[in-house]
Formats: sequence, C-alpha cells, structure tokens
Amino acid sequence: MNALIENIDTRQFGLLLLGCCSVILALVATGLLLPEIKSYLNASKEVARLHLPAQDGEDLEGLLQEKADDIAQLKHSLYGDLADLPVKEVEAFVIGRLQKISWANNVDLVSVEPASGEEIQIFQEVLFKVKLSGNYVDLYQWLWDAKNELGFVVIKEYALSRADTVNVDPRLVADLSLASYRAMK
Repeated sequence: MNALIENIDTRQFGLLLLGCCSVILALVATGLLLPEIKSYLNASKEVARLHLPAQDGEDLEGLLQEKADDIAQLKHSLYGDLADLPVKEVEAFVIGRLQKISWANNVDLVSVEPASGEEIQIFQEVLFKVKLSGNYVDLYQWLWDAKNELGFVVIKEYALSRADTVNVDPRLVADLSLASYRAMK
C-alpha cells in the first residue's frame, strides 16, 4: 500500500484528493441541504395553495361556509344535542333523556342527582349520580342506549349489586356517576 502511494504522481494525487473532497461535499450537501430544500419546496406549495381561494371571492365564501359547517359538526359531536343549550338547561335535558332511555329498556330510574364536578383545564365537569334498577340484560341495553343517545356523557363510576335473592334473572341495582364536560367561557 505504501509503495502504491509512493508511485502516485503529484497530478494523480491532486485529482484523487479533489475526488475525495467532492464526494465528501456531495454527502454533506445531500445530508444537510437536501432536506432543507424539500422543506422549502413543500412550504412554498402550501403558501401557493393558501393564496388560491383569495383570488376568487365565491370560492372563499364557499370555503368559509364549509369550515363553519365542519366546526358545527365537531361541536355537535363533542356536546351532542347540548351544543346550543344554556348550562341551566343541561340538567333537565340529561334527566329527560335518561328517563326516556329507562322507559325504552324496562329499567327503573330510581334517582338522578345533579352535582357540580371539578374544573379540568378549560372544562367544567357536571356530574349526575344515577341509581337504576332492572335485570342484567336491561341494564346492559340501558348503558348501550345511553352511550348512543348521550355520547358526550362519560361513565365515571359504576357499581352493580343485587336487589333480591332470586337465583334466576335477579333484580340488580346500578349506581353510576355520569360526567358531562362543558368549556368554560
């Protein structure tokens, strides 16, 4: 190897050194510059895309309406039918829905006690302590219907106990805490 290096002409050594530097420079450019160039090109495409609706007023109005509809849909998925109700009417609405679900599933709604919960970041928790009585299948269906009807309500606590000593299809009592969350204004 040393003999090979000693036999290299000065011109050949210069070209070899220039080649090695070029390869190193290409690797650095690929590793450092190429991602930045791609990022710049993507950003310029996004800026160009954002400027397109501003050129046509009708497109801008349509885009704004589409975004307003998306916001309304997200608000409804978050709050359900409570989206536009004042805080004072939330309790009556939830109790009414719980009673409707109970009647549909042959479950006795023994009691519902609204309570204020804690503040969690920007949300105020509204609690409902609910006591139900029914058989296992009806209580299960009640929970399923409550999830579908009141998707914005979370079951925070759940306890199930027997109300009688019958061995076949016993009457059960369910104590649960439902939590609803509303953004504080």
